[in-house]
Amino acid sequence: MRALTRDGVPQSLNKARRLCNEAGVALSLVKPLPKTRLSGAAWWLSSRRAVIALSARHRTDDHLWFSFFHEAAHLLLHSKRNVFVDGANGGDDETEAEANEWAANFLVPRKDWQRFIVEGVFTAARVRQFAEEQGIAPGVLVGRLQSQGILPRNRLNSLKVRLKWTDEQP
Repeated sequence: MRALTRDGVPQSLNKARRLCNEAGVALSLVKPLPKTRLSGAAWWLSSRRAVIALSARHRTDDHLWFSFFHEAAHLLLHSKRNVFVDGANGGDDETEAEANEWAANFLVPRKDWQRFIVEGVFTAARVRQFAEEQGIAPGVLVGRLQSQGILPRNRLNSLKVRLKWTDEQP
């Protein structure tokens, strides 16, 4: 699934839907609801069937994929009785923090991330190179660097893929 971050979004979402379906998870992309800050949700329909819903509200590949892996973490790590709505509680509780950590470390293993950060070179060329080494999209790295305050939010955004909604999906 990590490698799908490198493909074009429509194609990768179709592949992700097929892979999720094979694992008993329905993956749905819905337009962001007005005046909400919801990026994703996850819940179990039954003991063997789950749902991940993504809104792509930020309209960039880094947010879309982080939200996907964050919601997958809820399904893998947390109670099947809960409904997890990303953004509803601001991410302050323990399960949200755990899902964030799992998603971040799944996308880039902790040891590799620490090595990259210690190196301290965050040029477009180095981000592309490290993304290639990790087998993920460079925009995912830029989003994480920005989220952790290592890069200003206005740096290297050209490495992110901007999403546009069509009638069916971004």
